[in-house]
Amino acid sequence: MTNLLDELVYVDLTDARETSTILAWITDDDELTSLITESQWLIDTYIGSFWEKEVETQTFIFPTVDDWIPEEISIATVRITEQLYLQGKSIWAISWTKIISESNLSRSVNFSDKESFSGYVKTIWIPKKALNILDKYRNDFIWQVI
Repeated sequence: MTNLLDELVYVDLTDARETSTILAWITDDDELTSLITESQWLIDTYIGSFWEKEVETQTFIFPTVDDWIPEEISIATVRITEQLYLQGKSIWAISWTKIISESNLSRSVNFSDKESFSGYVKTIWIPKKALNILDKYRNDFIWQVI
């Protein structure tokens, strides 16, 4: 039986391995498929929505009617997959406790509450180079129906 949660859409196994020397180390197809799928969920959670889906009932945001799957989304998927692999964690393993300060010997750092905690959690495993790509597709506009 196949894992129904693992659906490769944004990048396939071959392209992921050829694009990344880090992902080329993963010889287990099931493990890489799982990491890529998790990356796709992270991308969709961060972006929220983007234009009209190609098929109304599809699970992921892409492909869309006009843009299909932009190459940048595939690249961001590879970058996030690398991050997940290197950290050896799943998005479900996030600690939901808010960190307000850290200290090390004689140094201490306090964090501001100005940054949204949910925003931090959404981006915790998205590397900056992927965030720069995804920000182009992110839509913070909220539709209002009267």
